[in-house]
Amino acid sequence: MNQPETKTSSESLISERDALKKEIFRAEAIIRENREKINSLEKQIWRCCVHDWKYIGDEDYYSRIRYQCKKCDLYRNQYMYQ
Repeated sequence: MNQPETKTSSESLISERDALKKEIFRAEAIIRENREKINSLEKQIWRCCVHDWKYIGDEDYYSRIRYQCKKCDLYRNQYMYQ
């Protein structure tokens, strides 16, 4: 006698799970789109900014990037923005 209730309960759990999966998929798509927009904007900023470099070597000893622009916060590595 409990089977119909269990089936209905399991169906609602499955539909809730599927709705959450769809929501995660939409959020991941938005994140991907925003990352692409940020990359595009950083490329434009790299070309337009009159950079004023500051030394940041103290933060990460093993990093190859040692300078960051005071104005736009981009790193002095042109290959990151191509």
